[in-house]
Amino acid sequence: MVKGIVFDFGGVFTKTWRRRQLWRRCEAKLGLKPGSISEMLFTGQHWWDVSTGKASEEEYWYHVRMALGGQVPVELEPFRYNPFAYEELNKSMVVLVRRLHKRHNVALLSNATAYLDSLLIEYRLTDLFDVAVNSARVGRRKPDPEIYRLTCQRLGLLPAECLFVDDKERNTQVAKSLGMRALVFSSATQLIRELPGIGVKIR
Repeated sequence: MVKGIVFDFGGVFTKTWRRRQLWRRCEAKLGLKPGSISEMLFTGQHWWDVSTGKASEEEYWYHVRMALGGQVPVELEPFRYNPFAYEELNKSMVVLVRRLHKRHNVALLSNATAYLDSLLIEYRLTDLFDVAVNSARVGRRKPDPEIYRLTCQRLGLLPAECLFVDDKERNTQVAKSLGMRALVFSSATQLIRELPGIGVKIR
């Protein structure tokens, strides 16, 4: 029986199409191959360090700036602190999770920087989660199994009592290996369709 549901943030509670469009424009302007900016921002040791609290945003941004040849287009500056810049809140997910929260404990588990705390306040989502686990605050990040265990522990539940929802299959595979149920997210409509099949009632 599912007692707790653990959600990723970016790509689940946010829509990323506007960000992808911006990246494509910047890549074309800079003469970079598609996917280059995402790789510079969200792969490598500099991203790992800032998203586990081991490096400051300034140290992180230094490496991004060097990867871009010393100059960062002004459009990319918001990513210095906010890894979710240019993403839009997925209001359908907020409505759905508020319904789910009436029956289930709800947690957030995100690879992020400390800025996520401010974003949850800005979006008025702090009351939506019983537990919010931010990789930058706990020093571990997905797909490290320990951060999944930590989230379940903070919910007061066993992994087998939890469902994990993430837009990246590699993260859901780790959840399954720990005994959690897991769904790869594509839309709120998809969740509404699939949740009853794994025993999650939507009030």
